[in-house]
Amino acid sequence: MDHHACAVLEFERVCAFLENFAQSAGGRRMCRQTRPRVLLSEVQHLQQETSEMLAEIQQSGPLGLGGVHDIRGDVERTRIHNFHLEPEQLLRIAETLETAATMKMFFDGIQETAPALFRHAEPLCELRSLTENIRACISPRGEILDSASDRLKEFRRQIRSIRARIIKNLEKYLQDVDMNFAVQDDFITLRNSRYVIPVRSDRKTAIPGVVHDQSQSKATFFVEPLDILELNNSLQLTQREAQYEEIHILTDLTRTVQEQQQAILENLRILEGLDVINARACLSRAMHACRPTVSPDAEIELKQCRHPMLTARFKPVQADPADSSEQGSWTFDRLGIVAIDIIKKPNVSTLVITGANAGGKTVALKTLGLLVLMHQSGMHIPAAPNGRIALFEKLFADIGDEQNIETSLSTFSAHMARIKNALEAATPRSLVLLDELGSGTDPAEGGALAVAILDHLRTLGCTTIATTHLNLLKTYAFSHANAENVSVEFDPRTHRPLYRLVYGLPGFSNALSIARSIGIPDSVLEAAGHHIGHGDRHAAELIRALERTEKKFQQQCTILQMLQERSTLAQDACRRLLEAMQARRDRSMQTFEEKARAMLRESENRLRSIIKQHRQQLRQKPDSPSNADPLQQVHSVKRELYRHFPAKAPAAKPLERVEPGQRVTVVSLKKCGTVATVDTAARRAEIAIGNMRVKAGFHELAPAPRNAAPERTKRPHSPPPEHYEAIQETRINVIGLRVDEALPRIEKSIDTAIINGTHTVEIIHGRGTGRLMRAIHDHLKDHPQIARMVPGSAPAGTGGITRVELK
Repeated sequence: MDHHACAVLEFERVCAFLENFAQSAGGRRMCRQTRPRVLLSEVQHLQQETSEMLAEIQQSGPLGLGGVHDIRGDVERTRIHNFHLEPEQLLRIAETLETAATMKMFFDGIQETAPALFRHAEPLCELRSLTENIRACISPRGEILDSASDRLKEFRRQIRSIRARIIKNLEKYLQDVDMNFAVQDDFITLRNSRYVIPVRSDRKTAIPGVVHDQSQSKATFFVEPLDILELNNSLQLTQREAQYEEIHILTDLTRTVQEQQQAILENLRILEGLDVINARACLSRAMHACRPTVSPDAEIELKQCRHPMLTARFKPVQADPADSSEQGSWTFDRLGIVAIDIIKKPNVSTLVITGANAGGKTVALKTLGLLVLMHQSGMHIPAAPNGRIALFEKLFADIGDEQNIETSLSTFSAHMARIKNALEAATPRSLVLLDELGSGTDPAEGGALAVAILDHLRTLGCTTIATTHLNLLKTYAFSHANAENVSVEFDPRTHRPLYRLVYGLPGFSNALSIARSIGIPDSVLEAAGHHIGHGDRHAAELIRALERTEKKFQQQCTILQMLQERSTLAQDACRRLLEAMQARRDRSMQTFEEKARAMLRESENRLRSIIKQHRQQLRQKPDSPSNADPLQQVHSVKRELYRHFPAKAPAAKPLERVEPGQRVTVVSLKKCGTVATVDTAARRAEIAIGNMRVKAGFHELAPAPRNAAPERTKRPHSPPPEHYEAIQETRINVIGLRVDEALPRIEKSIDTAIINGTHTVEIIHGRGTGRLMRAIHDHLKDHPQIARMVPGSAPAGTGGITRVELK
């Protein structure tokens, strides 16, 4: 990526945000050195690591990497001959290795859910023996323990014993009454690492010994009595032996570190890499960022984009007053920031952004450029989910005024210098951002040059986004199929920009409106209006007409989308109703079949019993008269069986003659209607039944009953679309009904709820003996359209309710 583009887009500020979330010195250094990648495989790998780490920290919290220290220099110095590390340095190595062992154990458990992180952490070595040796020899406070070696333990025991004897002997001088005249103070101190007592300068000969020091007032001598001289010598020699043993212990530990140097440095590299991944995930969570999909055809579709610097807010924490450095963390919750949609279709290579000053054109350029750099560095971007973004191998940005007085570089020259680099190095996979293209010189010449630049970049096939105020460039996108106009939205009533992008239309600079809002006198503005050319005014009117047409089109699209959603809702309701009816039909058929089989089995058993009794009677008493006629018994069984069959309606006499206006009954529909038209030759008629027209033959018609009321034309009654969502619940009261009366009503209520798209049905059944409630539950427990049944809150005076939730 172009270094100047990264600088002008302030990518280092994002790296500073990222550094704020790192926990180790090496991780912070790597965050500062973050650079975008250009290979698709590398970018996808980094994004996958960030996504997996984000999922882990959302579930378990950020990784604990505070124990990772910058031990690279300490480990590399172990190669020096006879060099040994200090205890504090060895402790930092041990803490780093312990963190590596913890991370190894953690990532071994997420191999299935986070394969990319598992592969990153898999090479970690635990090196438990080295860590245990360091912990066994050095205390957490950095002191070498007595248990480090037997020799050190013995030397320190001797030191304690000799020191106790010295103190005991010196205390005799301090406690001796005869020596009070010579002792200056009642304490024992050290001079030149030897134990001494303070003696008055005029009585120094009273205690024979060696003078090691004198007080600043020269009133006190520090004297080592002769009887402890040998003890002090012995203490000095033993302490030196102990120091040699400590150096020997540290040298052995350093040699062990040197032997594991490669593994330790590899662990450090992996841990610092995990720290950077963890920082990227924490930054993503703080920004509410998402991972976009990489588009292979240079498409960009990013909704609700937010520039990180606009939403960033530093949150300081209470720190040590003596520490002058400012401590805290970055949050990204600043209010009042308007998100924008950045969209570039695959068949469009050039976007020309126009509109009012301070309307957000430059911010849109910087936002897109910075999001591209963040994405290709492995960071998630602050935009809506399911976004699409292209992968670019080069990025060029000419943004801002870069004039330089020392080098005599004017504003226009600075722009041309940056554009020259882009024209020479751009490729089809490049992103070129040009701010205020064609400005800084004569508008006519600048516009012509800008058109030529866009033509050249468009011919290369690279993605170009330019902002301008030149009318020549506003018409450029209309005359080229692979270029599109974009404008920043402006409120004509408040004369303020709305900071939103409108695609397909050029925008006005609205310089006069903005000048009026600032307070420029009206006389000046009226004079300025007279100087606007007729062609410019005509172009402005055309653009305004296009804007009005675009807004009307968008409104129509919104209405169409709403109607489509409601149509989908109605289709779903019909589908659910059909499924419910089919399920109900299947249950009815199954119930009918079971009852029919049971009745047939019962009738068959009764007939067999009658035949058996008759045959038995014939064998026993063939001539005796029978008490019961077998034929009458068979007829009785037959009548009992037919009683369960539905009664047939009496056949209506078909009509021989039909005339318009005649009231007739359509036998197959069991509906009465009025004859509208008659085809006597074909013996067919068209009958109006309410709002419905039905064609039927004369043989399918019958005279209408005399008491049949005319079929009224009914208007379809359904809730208005805007109140459709309000229909969410149906309630039915079956208290006081028998089971066979309540169940059909409940079935009908459920069917009605499915048609209306209702989510729940409340059945008020009361408590009583509980027989009705149990029957309802048994009947509905296997209903295919019911998700579950739960107790509900009953209205006053009822006492029992079941809430049915539909699928």
